[in-house]
Amino acid sequence: FATGLRRQHTSPPGEPAKEAVAAEGELNFKDPTVAFASMTTPQLFRSWVVFQTCAIGPIVRHCDSLYAMGVKILGGRLTHGVLRYTLFNHFCAGETAEGIRPRMDHLHSFGVGGILDYAAEAKDDELPKAQQPVDEEETVGAPLSARRYEYSGEGVCDANSEIFLDAVRAVKDTTPDGFAAIKLSGLCDPKLLERMSTCLLELTRLYARLSKDADAPTDTRTPYYCTDLSFKLDWETYSAGTRRLFKVEDEAALRANFDRIDSDKDGVITFLEWSESARLSEVNSLCRSCVDQGPLYRAALDDKELELYFNLVRRVQRVMDLARELGVRVMVDAEWVDIQPAIDHLVIFLQREYNRGDRPVVFHTYQTYLRGMHDSVLRDLERSRREGWRFGAKVVRGAYMVSEREKAKARGVDAPICDSYEATEANYHATIESILRHNVDGRSSSEQVCGKTTEGEILIASHNQDTIEMATQLMRDLGKDKGRVYFGQLLGMADHLTFTLAKHGYKAYKYVPYGPIDEVVPYLIRRTQENSAILGSPGVQMERRMVGEELLRRLRPF
Repeated sequence: FATGLRRQHTSPPGEPAKEAVAAEGELNFKDPTVAFASMTTPQLFRSWVVFQTCAIGPIVRHCDSLYAMGVKILGGRLTHGVLRYTLFNHFCAGETAEGIRPRMDHLHSFGVGGILDYAAEAKDDELPKAQQPVDEEETVGAPLSARRYEYSGEGVCDANSEIFLDAVRAVKDTTPDGFAAIKLSGLCDPKLLERMSTCLLELTRLYARLSKDADAPTDTRTPYYCTDLSFKLDWETYSAGTRRLFKVEDEAALRANFDRIDSDKDGVITFLEWSESARLSEVNSLCRSCVDQGPLYRAALDDKELELYFNLVRRVQRVMDLARELGVRVMVDAEWVDIQPAIDHLVIFLQREYNRGDRPVVFHTYQTYLRGMHDSVLRDLERSRREGWRFGAKVVRGAYMVSEREKAKARGVDAPICDSYEATEANYHATIESILRHNVDGRSSSEQVCGKTTEGEILIASHNQDTIEMATQLMRDLGKDKGRVYFGQLLGMADHLTFTLAKHGYKAYKYVPYGPIDEVVPYLIRRTQENSAILGSPGVQMERRMVGEELLRRLRPF
């Protein structure tokens, strides 16, 4: 791929080359000679063809049917041969870890790193032997792109974990300063994550119910991330609420439990302390003392579900153990709202365990099109400070907007999604600013204490030029270290952002899918349809125009 291309510089991703770094100030994202310097003229022409094709609505809407028709009439070999030199080579880096190396080396030569995503899934005949679950005391501490995996059994989940392990190794071998992206729904039955999320939701509602009068109704319409959790429980409130909802036979045990949860010994329980102390496996014993068999009682995981839960923990720990050993960072993708609380729960546990070194290993993904997400981020920032681990996050707008609104309407509850693009934008920018400002005053401390004085790290995943300019300006205002703020765009899109950022010394990354073409093309088709609105956005229109202008400039005789 890189043969014959002029190399602009050879610095590691995000590190400035002497001839490439301009003076600090506004970035010029409209210079096509920078945006497309990494492409040969034939590659630029391919890019133009892909963008023009993706601008045709009927083709985008029916590309899955067109693909199926092509495979049926022309055969898979010919259809994939055509797609390999168009859609696949534009949006993907290759089929194997070894095969993507030239593309990654080429990106690296322009100061751009990679976020590797193995876009194929394990098949039923690739099943390694399952292992026994581990004990929760040794694993879980406390509860706290848009591909979906189909559950076909625990064996397939074990096979998917091997795929994620290979992705971690591929990052080490091809883009050492990069990231691996994983989805927890590939490591277990998504229904288990939904059950876990329901249990966590009811534990959160329990915290609120303890503070209310006996006759106060339980709020079931408010979305999870919008629940007011700012209040505190003193001993009298906690004792009265517990007695109202549970059978209390031992006064001393009740007081001891309050003191255990009140970790800072200030006489009140905050939600952070409540969430840090609870365990999913303890809900069963808690529910045995319920006065009524209500939602929490029904939400408790049974023994079989707990076994599957331990299997999930074991799989994800194997991935993180290898990542820590190889010095690779892992981004855990956000997913749909019904399973997101369980993902939050597991990622916080993983960050407690793996983010206590010099740099965070585990990065959580926050979808800011969800109402209340900024408050959730603020809680997690405070949690990292209290508990002494390094905060790492990927911040995105979101990927399930239409489906989330439809589900909420069908259920007769408030939609979890922001009401407008402007509200999402405000939520997104507020979240980015809070993370950039986190512990910014602590860097002058003579002794850096992990989590308590150390700054957070963030990857801003955005194709929006206004967002990029806002973030870079705030970085300059705060004097932020460019080595702890990352910017990510999809491979094959927003090159005017990625390569301009890299040229000016920022940590720029491409989100890089790879895998066998016959398995990746259906994934790319789904992403194309899901991102149809983005393909028609002003930013993509501008990029398409820039590609055309640069192509004409190169083809002119003078």
